[in-house]
Amino acid sequence: MTFHKTALAFNQLVSEQKFIEALKFYDDNVVSTDNLNPPVIGLSSLEAKTIDFIENAKIETIEIVSLLSENNLSATNWYYAYEHKTLRKFSGHRFSVQRWKDNKIIQENHFYNE
Repeated sequence: MTFHKTALAFNQLVSEQKFIEALKFYDDNVVSTDNLNPPVIGLSSLEAKTIDFIENAKIETIEIVSLLSENNLSATNWYYAYEHKTLRKFSGHRFSVQRWKDNKIIQENHFYNE
């Protein structure tokens, strides 16, 4: 599978809200950051954060607007609409950038208006 197809397969799972299945694309030592918040380090911590999101968010929409990929770097423009029980309602674009190694995400950053 080409790198672009791997990135697309990952994004497809996210767009289908198959977040737990999408974790298979992450390296055990992944570093994930939302905006300027402290990073989530390690797959087990990311899995805990993912489960918290699943349990506390009512998702209306997750759509891939566009996907770019080249040289083990992917960037996705998402449209998200959801309401989180303890945070707030979110509706807007989120830009996610992932650095990949051996078909696993080793670093990702999410950028969005809070």
